[in-house]
Amino acid sequence: SDFDGTITREDGLYAFIEKYAEGDWKSIEQAWAEGNISSKECLIEEFKLVPNISEELISSFVKTIEIDVTFKSFFNKIQKKGIDFCVVSDGIDYFINKILEQYDLRGLKIISNHGVFRGESFELTFPNDFAACKNNAGTCKCKIIEDLRKEYSKIIYIGDGVSDYCVADKADILYAKLRLADYCSDKNIKFIPYSSFADIKL
Repeated sequence: SDFDGTITREDGLYAFIEKYAEGDWKSIEQAWAEGNISSKECLIEEFKLVPNISEELISSFVKTIEIDVTFKSFFNKIQKKGIDFCVVSDGIDYFINKILEQYDLRGLKIISNHGVFRGESFELTFPNDFAACKNNAGTCKCKIIEDLRKEYSKIIYIGDGVSDYCVADKADILYAKLRLADYCSDKNIKFIPYSSFADIKL
């Protein structure tokens, strides 16, 4: 499953940049949305515009981020069924972990970009990028799906946005909403519409 806008009710990273970035971050976001820069470049350039970033600032911010109220019961249910679940995000693990911790959600496997504080700076690295990625994404979801295929015979994917477009036709079952649903409709990609994790049938 995607994280921002899928497990969370809103895109937390977008909300963070919108609230704290100074300067013309919207043109950076637009350049990414139009495919003119990669998600890696977008994240790096946008975070440069956030002054005085600190652990306290992020901790305070993530308290404002809500998750899908049905996600926790969904996760508990699939754990009991022995179904493996993985968060695949082009977001940042530092934010993801902080958000999940406040909802006492533990044991989720997370594949994403990496953020860490070194002194007073917040450094981003991209351990899940892939040289052959067509979109030069920070986290190449297509490569992750390809790797998971070696271990699993059936893959169900849940998403909502632009970073999910590339994997839309690579899952056995796709649950989509918002921009991802529109994209699939335009491309004639089969999907199951959903509004919350209560709609996901496994």
